[in-house]
Amino acid sequence: MSRQRGFTLLEVMIALFILSMIMVATISALRGFGNTKATVTQVTNRLDEVRVVSSFLRNSLGSAMPLRLDKTGAPTFGRPEPSATFFRGTSSGVVWVAPLIAGADLGGAFVMQLSHIEGRVELRWHPYHAALEEVSWTEVESRVLLENVEEFTIGYLGDYGGEWLAQWSESPVNPVALRLNIKSHNRYWPELVVRLNPGDVSQL
Repeated sequence: MSRQRGFTLLEVMIALFILSMIMVATISALRGFGNTKATVTQVTNRLDEVRVVSSFLRNSLGSAMPLRLDKTGAPTFGRPEPSATFFRGTSSGVVWVAPLIAGADLGGAFVMQLSHIEGRVELRWHPYHAALEEVSWTEVESRVLLENVEEFTIGYLGDYGGEWLAQWSESPVNPVALRLNIKSHNRYWPELVVRLNPGDVSQL
């Protein structure tokens, strides 16, 4: 009658070593898959943010209407000087008038303000009407479009072939184009250049 031979201590240790190596490789692979998924999700969310915000800014700024500020006063003889449009801008903020549709109960022309404040890009809007002069933006509720914004600069093109300006002061016309450079989450966005309708219309 033959005796059954069991595993030696060396064979058991070798088997345990191989099993532990397989477990380490499996855990590393699962961790790598998890990190890859998190990275892909982060990149996808960032690309969605760039696409949505860029599309909104392009459509809204591209629809800027060359409407003039209302200036009341006594009638003058001769041809009066044209008043300035609502469009104003600095290197960190811009004000313009454009159509806005935000549901069945909210639509029409609005005066809008886009500004970079303390690492955030905020949007404010106020209903436009023909007799509107100025808007007190401190009394208007803001909506945050972007957070964690390290850089935000705006440039204005007064005429094709001209130089980009750092601000757009009072003028009877809008600029012909606007340029935005944004850096968010330590990454630069593609430069956003929007063509505008400079206009040369009387107050509506």
